[in-house]
Amino acid sequence: MTVSEGLNADQFTWSAGPSLHSVAWQLWHSARWDDFLAAHINRDLGREPQAQVWDRESVAERWSLVPGSLGRRDAGTDLADEDAEKIRFPAQGEVIDYARRAFAFSEDAIAGIPDGLLLEVAKGDPDGDTNLDNVIIYLEHLSRHLGMIESIRGLQGLVGSSTR
Repeated sequence: MTVSEGLNADQFTWSAGPSLHSVAWQLWHSARWDDFLAAHINRDLGREPQAQVWDRESVAERWSLVPGSLGRRDAGTDLADEDAEKIRFPAQGEVIDYARRAFAFSEDAIAGIPDGLLLEVAKGDPDGDTNLDNVIIYLEHLSRHLGMIESIRGLQGLVGSSTR
């Protein structure tokens, strides 16, 4: 979060081009997938809450985004670059606040996976991935987008790491 909070509004929403979306987009997209993962884990384990922060708080509607128009699982994946560039996010603080809540939800859900289930195939996983596989996949995903954020910052002439 610190890497996003340290930017001004123009830096937060600046895009390096059609395939390297803004820090706002990278943060939103990462948070959306963590939100999805957390809800999936909680449903599998019969824990509450089982709905994503995105849905529980009607975030799309509050942000004037059209549900079903934001790519796979309304998380930006498979969204055409032109469509991704058209997304207008609310104020920086709102995006960061949503991401903070989604990441906390994900951390809580992951911490709730009993050790004995880590190596079990996740319920309904189409690829036969274990619960631990899915956690690692999401951590890799976050790392990839942190790298993108660092690149975007560098292209804007900003210094420093996205992880420090």
